[in-house]
Amino acid sequence: MEGDAGTSQLNPTDADQAHEESLAVPDSPDPQTEEPTAEPADGRRPSRLGRGWVASIAAGLLVLAVAGGVAGYLALKSNEQSQDNARSEAAALQAARDCVAATHAPDVTAMTQAQSKIIECSTGDFGAQASLYSGVLVDAYQAANVTVQVSDMRAAVERHNDDGSFDVLVAVRVKVTNSEAADQEQGYRLRLQMAPDAGTYKIAQLDQVTS
Repeated sequence: MEGDAGTSQLNPTDADQAHEESLAVPDSPDPQTEEPTAEPADGRRPSRLGRGWVASIAAGLLVLAVAGGVAGYLALKSNEQSQDNARSEAAALQAARDCVAATHAPDVTAMTQAQSKIIECSTGDFGAQASLYSGVLVDAYQAANVTVQVSDMRAAVERHNDDGSFDVLVAVRVKVTNSEAADQEQGYRLRLQMAPDAGTYKIAQLDQVTS
C-alpha cells in the first residue's frame, strides 16, 4: 500500500499534468482591458498624412497663389492698356475734328487766320504739302467770296496702325455760298491718318473718300 502510494505521488496523473500546464501558460490579455494608445498631450490625433503629402499640398497652394497673382497682374496691365488706347483714340479724334474744321473756315478772313492752324495740324507727308494746301484754300475763298457753314461733322477711328497712328474717317456736310450760288449743300468724307507728334496728333495724310 505504501509502495503504491509512493509510486502514485512520483507519477502524477493526467489531470495533475493539465493543472500544471495551465499554471505555466500565462493568460492572454483581454481585448477589452488593453490599455488605450497614448495620444499627444494636446489631445489631437496624430496626422495620417505623411510629410510628402503635406509638402505636395503646400506646393500646390503656392502654385495657385502665384497663378492668381500673375492673372491679376495681366488683367491690370490689360486694363491699363485699354485705358491708354481709349485716351489716345479720343485725342486723335479731337485733333482730326479741329484740323478739318480749320479747312472749313466760315469766310475769307477766318480762312486767312486758319492757314496757320492747318500748317500746325500737319506732319509727315501732309506736312510737306500743308503750306501749299492752305494757300490754295485762301485763294479760293478770296476769288469766289466763299462763305461756309458746317451743318454736320462726324469722326470715327477706322484702324489702329502699328506705328501708333490712327486712320480716322471724317464725314462732313456743309452749306457753301459763293459769288455764283447760295447755300449749296455738299457732303463728303475725308480719310485722315493721325500720327502722334510732339504730344498731340497731327494729319500725316489726307485723302477724300469717293465711295
